[in-house]
Amino acid sequence: MENQRPENEQTTSSTSTSSSSIPTLKELALQLSAVTVIADAAKETKDRLRAEFMARLEEVGADSAKAVFAGEDISKVSLVQPKASAVVLNEKAFTDWVSANWSNEIIAVVRESFRKLILGQVELIDGKAIYTKTGEVLDFITFEQRDPYVSTKFASAGREAIVNAFKSGELTPTNVLAKELSGIDLQSETGAE
Repeated sequence: MENQRPENEQTTSSTSTSSSSIPTLKELALQLSAVTVIADAAKETKDRLRAEFMARLEEVGADSAKAVFAGEDISKVSLVQPKASAVVLNEKAFTDWVSANWSNEIIAVVRESFRKLILGQVELIDGKAIYTKTGEVLDFITFEQRDPYVSTKFASAGREAIVNAFKSGELTPTNVLAKELSGIDLQSETGAE
């Protein structure tokens, strides 16, 4: 069920908010769609730039470089060499060895695929978890309500329309992210990702 305002609702422009400072659902949906395109492009760009950066570091034999903007160092981008970590190659051999040395550390576990199969055959009936094949009440299973979430599903040409609006200047990251950009706390934005 989708909550929408009437089609005749007045909006001022495709990216500005209505005369009251509360954006319409259509304006919020457009902004969310545009940010989705930006986030996807940013991730692709970040991945590409990281790969290029690693290749360039290897070419010059360095492990970091400073980013300079307007003549000032703004960050240091580094290649991190994580310490090697142990990985089990043969799960059965590892389990047998642990069992022989620390039997109290072994637990029986239901295979995940079978767990999923069984849980798919349990229904909530009169507040009880019922295994539909036998009618058994399974008091060790409960139903949890999941939180609602927002999903952006583009129409067949929707993503392309947003990209074209960015290319033409009709939409810009500045007007789509204006609220967030104006509220950035520059002191706390020092983390790396």
